[in-house]
Amino acid sequence: MTISPIRSWKLSSLLISLAVAAPGVTAACTSTSSTEAPPKAAASAPDTQPDLDKTRSHLTEHVKYPATRAEVLAACADTPEFTPAEKAWFSNHLPDGSYASAGDVLRSLKL
Repeated sequence: MTISPIRSWKLSSLLISLAVAAPGVTAACTSTSSTEAPPKAAASAPDTQPDLDKTRSHLTEHVKYPATRAEVLAACADTPEFTPAEKAWFSNHLPDGSYASAGDVLRSLKL
């Protein structure tokens, strides 16, 4: 059975969403304790820092605050405006914690 690219993309998005929502599941977007380093993306998908203006706009318009790391990453995973490499960058650079505003997220990302 072959899977169309659109169905494959939807399935990938669903799996990412489930990984973020399911505690204790190991995936690139799961939360880590503050003593652990953020998980690294797979070697085949290097991360790319997203554009600052696009990031600021997304964090302001699409994330409801206060938000946890998992909620911020879920909002990023659910949008087509970021490439998989940019989503991997968020996952690799956003520390665990709770964020009161887009400014808090940007400071944590050192942007």
